[in-house]
Amino acid sequence: MELKSKKAEETRDRILVSAQKLFYKKGFEKTSIREIVEDAGYAKGTFYLYFETKMDLLSKCVEGMFVYFFGVISSEISIFGEDPFLQMDTVLEKLYLQMVENEGSLRVIHTHEILHLILEEKLSISYMNALIANITVFFKKGIEKGYFRELDPELYGKMIFNMVHEMMESAMLYEYPGDLRTVKEELKVIVRKLLQK
Repeated sequence: MELKSKKAEETRDRILVSAQKLFYKKGFEKTSIREIVEDAGYAKGTFYLYFETKMDLLSKCVEGMFVYFFGVISSEISIFGEDPFLQMDTVLEKLYLQMVENEGSLRVIHTHEILHLILEEKLSISYMNALIANITVFFKKGIEKGYFRELDPELYGKMIFNMVHEMMESAMLYEYPGDLRTVKEELKVIVRKLLQK
């Protein structure tokens, strides 16, 4: 049973990888389901064992990224440690590594056509809201324990999350305002300055 499940997961993953590659090369609308499964090495019917539609497949691609990023951030800040600034540095390091390792997938998600579909379908809203909630709790604990200055934890959770997201994304896609590594290191400094007493 485990072998069958592993094989199914490998098939699904191959279809996802082929889809991302073709979406990046041809665009979402111009890529057919037939092309995706052929590129993955399967018959067209295999697609429907794993996905209902091409939009469902795109949702799964996006969801996989959000699940990973949510997991990285949430696992690092779910327990308030002895050095919350080091915890935030670790989050930035892990996000950086994930972005470097999955640059191709992230670039696919950030093409104009796919980003528009993600926003239109509101595919990221629940993950972003959950992340902001976790960051808010972390900031509240930091204030209570005297590490962070008095501030609105939800507002700062949103602001810092958006700043980190936008700056790292821009650095990866356009090397603006600098390369990804430099931006990551500067964000560590900026976040500390925003939160420190």
